[in-house]
Amino acid sequence: MFKRPNSKNVSVSTIQYLGLSTIILAILFGCQIVFGNVLTEANMRVMAMNMVFEGIMALGMTYVIIMGGIDLSVASVFAFAEILVAKLMVQAGLPMGLAIPVTLLVCATIGAANGAMVVAFRVHPLIITLGMLLTLRGVNLAITDGRSVSGFSDSFIWLGQGRIFGVPFPILFFVAAAVVLGVLLAHQRYFRQLYFIGGSERAARFSGVNVERVKISTYVLSSFLAGCAGIMAAAAFGAAHWGHGNLAELRAIAAVAIGGADIMGGSGTIFGTVLGVIFLAVVHNAFVVSAVNPFWYDVVNGVMLLLAVLVSRLIAQSNTKKLLSIKQSKLESSF
Repeated sequence: MFKRPNSKNVSVSTIQYLGLSTIILAILFGCQIVFGNVLTEANMRVMAMNMVFEGIMALGMTYVIIMGGIDLSVASVFAFAEILVAKLMVQAGLPMGLAIPVTLLVCATIGAANGAMVVAFRVHPLIITLGMLLTLRGVNLAITDGRSVSGFSDSFIWLGQGRIFGVPFPILFFVAAAVVLGVLLAHQRYFRQLYFIGGSERAARFSGVNVERVKISTYVLSSFLAGCAGIMAAAAFGAAHWGHGNLAELRAIAAVAIGGADIMGGSGTIFGTVLGVIFLAVVHNAFVVSAVNPFWYDVVNGVMLLLAVLVSRLIAQSNTKKLLSIKQSKLESSF
């Protein structure tokens, strides 16, 4: 039922990936030639850590966008996870092994609430998740009075600052999550249904797909990953703060769109999202090493997001026209 994209679509995706990879390499080597010390191990580690938490959220966002949805609440879930796990350990005295699962369970419940409201009220997910973002932001401020929460144990700090074979744990988590989610999206029938729903929710229903269940589980996954990112961010920063992750949802969406996903749903890959995350990290690093006003970073991100959405829509329209042309020629040949 759920077939791979045809060869023409694959070739278009390949061209997008090659083009984005070329731009990334050009920026890296260009900065290395002009400024130096860009391709050092220390700088590459800093570059990766600057985007790893948004990258983890972008993985879940990929599933949501392929399905034709959007999740603006991830940044607030990210900060909420920081604050909740901090309060459970520092103020309530719960051990790390209990505080983390409880935090992730609450984050997953928030995602389930997002999905359930989208399904029940049939309101655009932009409105539902925006409401959740604002609600959680208020909750985060209210329960902290705008202050940071700190005082973590060394074992918890390791989740954000520890290394395995010299690689920071959050980066390894991102890579492992990307591999697992990429394989599931490419080969597991349940997750392949996301493309079907994103392409035509009505057709998916007629084909027997349980659209409601898939939607809710996808929003659960998105919030769960945001919670994972928030927990590791609290450990990396050594403190939880309501302002952490500000505008992270937009950077996550930008990474998915820049990676070639159609913002209207029906297409996208985890590999493309990873390339999008790497691109944003490289651009941010270029601004840092060149000492350019960092406010221009958001300008570049915005322009790239607009271009990515424009290109994806043009490709989608081109594929639609080709499909209609093929159907028309088959109808004409049948008479």
